[in-house]
Amino acid sequence: MAHHPSTTAILDNLDALSQRRLHRREDIGVLLDLGAHAELADILQDLAFLAKFLTRTFGIMQRIGREGNGYDRLESEFALNLDVVRGHVRTLLGSAPDDIRDRFAASYLAMTPNGLSNLIALLGDLTWYKNWLLDSKQARA
Repeated sequence: MAHHPSTTAILDNLDALSQRRLHRREDIGVLLDLGAHAELADILQDLAFLAKFLTRTFGIMQRIGREGNGYDRLESEFALNLDVVRGHVRTLLGSAPDDIRDRFAASYLAMTPNGLSNLIALLGDLTWYKNWLLDSKQARA
């Protein structure tokens, strides 16, 4: 799928920032294109924020393990915010072609171990987007 030129530029910046470690570049581009519409910009921003939060939370959960102090609270927060993320992705995909909606539903929104794994990878890439947004904001200040 061809992306808007501004999306392609952002993806190039994300590739450089991540040192070419994006796993879901094409799908991040789809979300950026869809979130470029003014009425969805806040959803995309919140999705990027939650991606960074959930990626860090997931890392902490893996590090401390189920028996770790505070794991239950982290797991609860993780599950709650993961539902919000899924809702945001569905909202962004509202105007997408059916084939893209179907692909995202099967790859990222399916309530399966593979769906969760794919969603975590997508969130990891969105974390690079959040970092880029923060760096861009500081550069303008």
